[in-house]
Amino acid sequence: MSEFYPLLDKNGLVRIPLRFYAVLLLLMRPFLVWIIVLTMPEGGDRFLAAIYPKANDFATACLIACPLLLVVMALSQRKENSHKAWFKIWQYGRWIMFVVACTDLIHTVSNWPNYMILKSPQMLAVPLFLLSSIMWLYSSEQLKLISKEWPETKKAK
Repeated sequence: MSEFYPLLDKNGLVRIPLRFYAVLLLLMRPFLVWIIVLTMPEGGDRFLAAIYPKANDFATACLIACPLLLVVMALSQRKENSHKAWFKIWQYGRWIMFVVACTDLIHTVSNWPNYMILKSPQMLAVPLFLLSSIMWLYSSEQLKLISKEWPETKKAK
């Protein structure tokens, strides 16, 4: 398998698993919906209302996902010669994602409409994905290792 998916990146660090990016996309779905709505020529408000029926739900979901922007910025700075302050954020990135996922799950379940399971059982997919993400963020040994690694600064010769 290592010939198809190398275990280390070009800096000699453990590669970030694809599941990490999938969980990040799942947790950042309010911002993704926002980008989709902004790029639609017309009917964006109807699309947003279909996903977030109450206007406050969208704003609350964006506020819940805001700490993830720090994780995304730290992830983008995970390269040589980057500032060490990003490493401090990166060390706690797993726990930031864990807290955001728990908060998102509570917010999602608490705002379920009445008879949701009878009317639209497909709405159970997001909470199930959030629950599996929470379990993975809590128990992944690879994430523990990745959060402790940071590229070293190379000195100019």
